[in-house]
Amino acid sequence: LIHTDVLELEIKAILHSPYKLIANIPYYITGEIIRKFLESDFQPNSMALLVQKEVAERIVAKDGKESILSISVKVYGEPKYGGTVKRGLFRPIPNVDSAVLIINNISKDFFNDISEQTFFEIVKKGFSQKRKQLKGTLGEIINIEKMEEAIDDATRRPETLTKEEWKKIVKAL
Repeated sequence: LIHTDVLELEIKAILHSPYKLIANIPYYITGEIIRKFLESDFQPNSMALLVQKEVAERIVAKDGKESILSISVKVYGEPKYGGTVKRGLFRPIPNVDSAVLIINNISKDFFNDISEQTFFEIVKKGFSQKRKQLKGTLGEIINIEKMEEAIDDATRRPETLTKEEWKKIVKAL
C-alpha cells in the first residue's frame, strides 16, 4: 500500500510490473489519474477504481456514444462496468452514485504501428466540436477522400467512431 498524492507519484521509482491499481479516487481528478497510469511506461496489469457512476458509464459507452475519455481508456485496455455503489452507503452521503470501473488487459499494443501522440492529437481535434461532422473538424488536416477510404463516411460525428476507426484515420494521414 502506498499512501501519497497520486498525481505526484513517480510511478517508475516505486512501482514495478506487474502490479494492479485498486483505488477509491477523488472524482474531480478521475481523468488525470486514469491517464497517468494508462499512459505510463509502467502500466498496471489491471485497474479497479471507484469512480462517479456517470463517468464509468461514459467510459464503457453504455449508450453507444464514445467520448475522448472512453476512447482513451479503450486503446489501452478493456473497461468493464463492475457495478453500482449507491450514495447512501457513504457518510457523509454524496450527491452522486458511484460505480466500480474495471480495466483489464492493459498494454500499449494498440500503438505498435501508429504514434500515440499523433493518435491523441487527431482524436482531440475530432472531438473539439463534437456536434460537427468529421469532415468539418478534420477536413483541414486530412483529405476528405482519404478519410472516406478509412471510415467510409466523413459526415459521421466523432462519438460514433470506434478506436479502430480512429486508428484508420491516423494511418490515412
